[in-house]
Amino acid sequence: MNSDYTKDYIALSNEFRKSNASTESVEKLYDLLYELENTNRTKQNDIVLSNIYSLLGFHKSAYEVFKTVADLTNRKDATKMYVMEQKAKSHKDNFIIKDIRKYREKKIQPKLELSDFVASKNHKNQFGIVNKGIIIFNKIIKEDTISIQIPSEHIEDYSGKIIHYINWLNDCKTDLIDFYNSEYNEDKANEDWYDTLVIYSTRIIIEESGIIFCSISGGDDFYQDHLLDIEITNDVITSMNYNG
Repeated sequence: MNSDYTKDYIALSNEFRKSNASTESVEKLYDLLYELENTNRTKQNDIVLSNIYSLLGFHKSAYEVFKTVADLTNRKDATKMYVMEQKAKSHKDNFIIKDIRKYREKKIQPKLELSDFVASKNHKNQFGIVNKGIIIFNKIIKEDTISIQIPSEHIEDYSGKIIHYINWLNDCKTDLIDFYNSEYNEDKANEDWYDTLVIYSTRIIIEESGIIFCSISGGDDFYQDHLLDIEITNDVITSMNYNG
């Protein structure tokens, strides 16, 4: 990139819109974004940075940058800042167009030990996992978003089965894509869809019979204002529904 960030932004934003947000155009915008974030910016550079944030869906970030350079005596700037503030409040940075390159790198599942399972203080026979960044669908999930229910209080009797199952959840990309495409015809899931999935919560239940039920609440880029609820029995995906 050269130092004429305004010219670069105009060219890349036009490519982005004309290509209907193609992967290539998004990656070029992110390259410009990363460069701007790591340079000594002028006021005009900050305006460009704010515009890129807005285009990619970082509405809170766009507003935070723009309000530092906006001329509130200028009616156009004042109106723009009001609109951006409302978007920042309603959308924040929750509905972004993602840089798939950051999500595609294969993550390594940490080795789980029996000591990583901690009993819930509020629910009988329920456990969480602490001190480890568990990976599901190649996404690192927060430790307070996974819960495991077993038939007894003896986690040592089930830890091996749980660990094996968590590893399977991180290696079921083909199953997810195939199931989605068998259920929905309007949008076709592919590796990009899988790479940009988000996970909000994971619940694993082991019954006395040994059957494992898994419920995952997440989201995708097809319907960003909806939850995507996934139900799995053992290693078979049984349902996938949008909620919201």
